[in-house]
Amino acid sequence: MLKYQVKSSTLTLRPANRTSRTSSSTSSSPCSISMHSLLDETLLGIPTTSRSNSLLSLNSNDSNLSDSSDVGVLRVDTRSVKQCTDYKTIRVTNSTTARQVVEKFLNTLKLTCRDVNLFDLWMELTTRASGSPVVTLLKLDPDARPYELQRCHPTGMSRFILLQNPTGFLVRVHDHNISPQSNYKSLLLSSHTTAVEAIHIVLSLNRKYDEASKYGLFLATPGADAQIPDDVSLVSIARLCQPDQKIIIRHVDVF
Repeated sequence: MLKYQVKSSTLTLRPANRTSRTSSSTSSSPCSISMHSLLDETLLGIPTTSRSNSLLSLNSNDSNLSDSSDVGVLRVDTRSVKQCTDYKTIRVTNSTTARQVVEKFLNTLKLTCRDVNLFDLWMELTTRASGSPVVTLLKLDPDARPYELQRCHPTGMSRFILLQNPTGFLVRVHDHNISPQSNYKSLLLSSHTTAVEAIHIVLSLNRKYDEASKYGLFLATPGADAQIPDDVSLVSIARLCQPDQKIIIRHVDVF
């Protein structure tokens, strides 16, 4: 049997106060409900209501699940990510990671244009000390296994919360080469998001379903362009851009 030792800690999180502007009507935007207020409610032990008791995703994408003895249901609070929803429920297995859970929920909530690296899965644990409930919040690593952790605690003594990280950086990607009606897209990205992941987001915003390998990001200057390697953090490049430099996306030759 797995044992997990949890220490209570005090969390101080600030909500993102960034807006995303773009010349086209579509862009990636920060969460609509304050993360700070959500965590305040959580720490006070206020239970959530269930306006959106949705099981839509339970019957989809289950073909890769293992035998029924390893399959379970994970209920996640999604209030800070999607308006008018309190929670969503999906099927998972012991081997489902926190990263896979985040990706599934972004697909279920139709937020595929968001940067998945900006979202974290948190686990709220309730224990009792001297007869009083003690609530502890844990940020799960991307490779943590939420369902396995849930099974290690009594029913009703734990729950999961999907939150958006407030440390996103706004990056402008000029996409007129692949979408003539547009000038640029403003992306809210994590510092860990690579160039190829940013390409996927831009293509999704433009509703293009080509392979990402057919496109490249370039650092453009008045005299020359230099392609940005796929595995490089795009935020690190954007932070170093000079006033006469810009990041553009265009087709590349595939051999």
